[in-house]
Amino acid sequence: MAQSEVDASYARCVTNPKFLDRFYEIFTRSHPDIGPMFKNTDFAKQKIALRSGLSLLLMLEAGKPFAVETLNKIGATHGAKGKWNVPHKLYPYWIDSLMAAVKECDPQFKPELEMSWRNVLQKGVNYIIAHG
Repeated sequence: MAQSEVDASYARCVTNPKFLDRFYEIFTRSHPDIGPMFKNTDFAKQKIALRSGLSLLLMLEAGKPFAVETLNKIGATHGAKGKWNVPHKLYPYWIDSLMAAVKECDPQFKPELEMSWRNVLQKGVNYIIAHG
């Protein structure tokens, strides 16, 4: 499945006003360590950051150099020495939670699309971990 299919799915998801809220509902309940990490979070700002981060992952997949510099910064803030120190074991919960929200919010969702989404997300997560 082409990258454009994931891009189109993302566009459908972000036009659904429930998408980002639904993701955070699922994600913060997906593992006992995750909810407390968001205890004092301004979710209005967090949702903007998530949209930006997802766009960057799609740009990375498309080979756009702009994504690299910003994802390096995300890796630094989320890595062991960064402000957020996100344990690597939690990234699969992020991917699974995002996929659950995509399934709910993309009316054209299909299994082949999930595999493409997961490939894009895993590549991005691997990049963030490597630069953290």
